[in-house]
Amino acid sequence: MWANIKRGAFAAVLSSLTLLAHAAPIKVGYLPNLGFAPLNVAEEKGYWKELGVQVQLVPFSESRTLLKALGDGEVDIAGDLTANFVGAQMEGAPIKLTAETHTSNGSVKILLKAGADVTKLNGQIVGVGDKQVGQLFLLARYLSANGRQLSDYKLMEASPEKLAAAFAKGQISLSVLPDPQAMFIYRTVGASIPADSATYAGIVTEGFAANKQAIASIPDEQWVRFYRGWLKGVSWVRSGGTRFADFKASLNAGLFKGFVAEGDTSMMAGLASIKFPNAAEAAKRHGDLGGLEYHVRAVLRFMREARLIQTEPEARSLIQSTAFERALAANK
Repeated sequence: MWANIKRGAFAAVLSSLTLLAHAAPIKVGYLPNLGFAPLNVAEEKGYWKELGVQVQLVPFSESRTLLKALGDGEVDIAGDLTANFVGAQMEGAPIKLTAETHTSNGSVKILLKAGADVTKLNGQIVGVGDKQVGQLFLLARYLSANGRQLSDYKLMEASPEKLAAAFAKGQISLSVLPDPQAMFIYRTVGASIPADSATYAGIVTEGFAANKQAIASIPDEQWVRFYRGWLKGVSWVRSGGTRFADFKASLNAGLFKGFVAEGDTSMMAGLASIKFPNAAEAAKRHGDLGGLEYHVRAVLRFMREARLIQTEPEARSLIQSTAFERALAANK
């Protein structure tokens, strides 16, 4: 009996020493996307401190710079559209998809110049975010529904701010934009929104991907604690008793300045356009042959058909979600 107790005590001490060996905070890159607002909530509410893990949030203004920082190891993990991570992996970025956390249910929009007909824009410039495979996936579905394909147009890949400016100046008549830029163009220019991420359910999913070196060097227990803090933040956002004023106060005001400028009503609409799954739904999305794997397979197929890649790897080889799955189980 005493031998078992000693072994248990030794294991506990060893685990504590392993965690202490990684004293540096987990660096988390994120965008001005309300789907990742639970990161700010978890920080503001002290959830990670309660769980014994250090986290440093690092804001980025666009996916291009976020994905580069993740691939270069400047951040350990980042939040973005799932398909954008797949695109980065196909370009050689040393990252793994680690969690699918929510779905865009209208927060990414297709804007069309008032009075324009998408079937009559052949050969014209269409705007899409830089390094935004997820937006391309949505755009391709919309064009297909209208008897068109990506190759019928010239793509302008740029930041959301540059695309919004080009649309406002009449330089492009069709563009994919996320909120809040889409909200701004719709309000000020009078463009139509013929489709968005809610039109084609499940096309635009979002989540986390981590640098492979960070996955290997940061103890699994730290990753589980990070995700548990995230899930607590999601639960707070999803709870019916949450006051909007408290939610707004938790946000990084500088990063989310576009939403602040659009006003509380627009910000509330933006938050409502994000679908956070409950724990049971999230669990079903992960694991072998889960919804995340199915989605990655669909993105890879799209990329091959659009001639963005030549071959499709096994979808499961791009995913390492065990820490997130453990966090889901622990937070039940």
